[in-house]
Amino acid sequence: MNVAIVIPTYNEKETLPSLIEKIFDKIRPLVEELHVVIVDDSSPDGTADIARNLGEKFQKISVIQRPTKMGLGAAYKDGFTHVLQKLESNLVVQMDADHSHDPSELVNMIEKIVDYDFIIASRHVPGSSIVGWDFGRKVTHSIAGAIAKVSANIDIEDCTSGFRMFKTETLEKIEFDKIEADGFAFQIEVLYQLKQKGFHGLEVPTTFVNRTKGQSKMGSSEVIQFIKMCLSYIGKK
Repeated sequence: MNVAIVIPTYNEKETLPSLIEKIFDKIRPLVEELHVVIVDDSSPDGTADIARNLGEKFQKISVIQRPTKMGLGAAYKDGFTHVLQKLESNLVVQMDADHSHDPSELVNMIEKIVDYDFIIASRHVPGSSIVGWDFGRKVTHSIAGAIAKVSANIDIEDCTSGFRMFKTETLEKIEFDKIEADGFAFQIEVLYQLKQKGFHGLEVPTTFVNRTKGQSKMGSSEVIQFIKMCLSYIGKK
């Protein structure tokens, strides 16, 4: 089995090296081939250079450096397109670079996806937990997720999760040219298409750990885009 992991980055020089080390340590022995695709939004802290140095060490790392900051959703579009066009992978993973997602959990996701089209590492199913968020952050997150779930009619508890696994044949059916969001609202648009196309997913518990290094990339423009996207789904089937 061949696995590709797409990781968007923006100013992640403090977190990326240890994450890549852990990914290859935990997952490489379990698969025939592991390839990591790092999509960097022209980080001023030199993240792309660090990624290229990691590529020299681990070999199976591709670095896509964009000319400017283009957003999380746009990064995933570029990363997924690269995987589908240039790599021969059975499974495609998306995850954050800030250690909020534990690569060790990919073992369970690989086992579970056999009977499904995609897997969501969910913060809202029994057995999951969130570390490092205060009460206000948890409430805000829950409200945003509920709005997205209801407006887009998505039967996924954690529809904003950024830790996901797809079978390649599932990802190939996503029409990325029809996805308008270039920010984190991209996550909702993908799930909406999966639902419309009749794909079946499974949510598995995850331990989400708030970043301890670097800064969150969530800004007001991301929130506005998310709200507009949710409103656009109202009335759609």
